[in-house]
Amino acid sequence: MDDLLEYLDLAADVAQGAAGHLLAERVRGRKVCLSPDKDIKIEADYMLDRLIRGQLRQRSALPVLSEESEPPDLDGGDGYWWIVDPLDGSLNFSRDIPFSCISIALWQGMTPVLGVIHDVAHAERFTGLVGSGAWLNGTRVRVSDVREPRDAILCTGFPAKADYATEALLAFVAGVQAYKKVRLLGSAALSLAYVACGRADAYREHHISLWDVGAGLALVSAAGGATRFSLTGAAWTMTVEASNGYLVFPDPAEERRETFR
Repeated sequence: MDDLLEYLDLAADVAQGAAGHLLAERVRGRKVCLSPDKDIKIEADYMLDRLIRGQLRQRSALPVLSEESEPPDLDGGDGYWWIVDPLDGSLNFSRDIPFSCISIALWQGMTPVLGVIHDVAHAERFTGLVGSGAWLNGTRVRVSDVREPRDAILCTGFPAKADYATEALLAFVAGVQAYKKVRLLGSAALSLAYVACGRADAYREHHISLWDVGAGLALVSAAGGATRFSLTGAAWTMTVEASNGYLVFPDPAEERRETFR
């Protein structure tokens, strides 16, 4: 456990340093480098990728998976590895919409262990270690106690790899109708952080990348919530569901059921 706490402190320190660097270089960081289809890459994505990977490799001996770099050789094992999204919410950051963050997770095999999400605009740092707890700027947080979808806030979104066909969008609408409110923040990591601290009650998203949710899944579990996720077959792409634990997930075998019960 002591080693994991050291890793948590390391991730938090690296994330904070990266956030400070981003704010100092915000003008250069907003430069658009690529704009393929529904996605965008800005200078900050690559700048932070180099900084964060360099720090993690210098200060630990663990492999690093980052959105902006070639994946490491994991040998299909159950060892520890870092999962990094250097800047989740790149489009938001490029347009000065204040929902973007740095996300650093530690997993053991395919099991979330710890997560750090640093909200750049609001100077909020979410940290969590599964089995020990979750914190927001050092104050312990927990998931909400909302028990019915009609009272709940669902966070979701349309990732770049999502299906935008009419049929898929209609299925999305059917899946959110049961909730009191739906929020699309443009950052999967912050959406999960908000579930972890009780600002929202549930999150689900299809075709989302592992680096977008790696830290958030650890945070929700650390804060007393429930998660379910599975790889979709495409490289590092997942279906993810998370909640406060009172809002129960549907059986995956039930076709076209898109709401929690």
